[in-house]
Amino acid sequence: MAKPLPPRPFTLRAAVVLWLVIAVLLLVAAGTFITSAAVQDLDRAGFIGLGALFGALAVLQLLLLLPLRRGRRSARELLSTIGIIAGVPIVVRGTPGLSLIAGAMLVAVLLMWLPQTSDYFQLTQPKAKKRLRLPGSR
Repeated sequence: MAKPLPPRPFTLRAAVVLWLVIAVLLLVAAGTFITSAAVQDLDRAGFIGLGALFGALAVLQLLLLLPLRRGRRSARELLSTIGIIAGVPIVVRGTPGLSLIAGAMLVAVLLMWLPQTSDYFQLTQPKAKKRLRLPGSR
């Protein structure tokens, strides 16, 4: 029988809620881009591509939320990768509507790596301590 999970720290609960809000906002952005593509004749492929990309990101984030809540390191690492790869360029470029979402992604990444959250992941999926070995020794 599986042992019950320890209580989730506030930082992880906040990150999960933030990722949920981000996913919903990305779905809204995806719908907006796809709707714009249907209305306009120019740049249709670009809007459809952005809508599909944001929709796929939102679905991926939603799929990773349950493993994140259960303390799976892989979910934290994948969401961190998504947040950094998608968030940093948008913030640097300064795209008006998307910068808020990208900034929220970066805050969610930060929340997932704070000490309280890392301690929770150590409890749910203990990581073996690496022993220092000299080269050539066993």
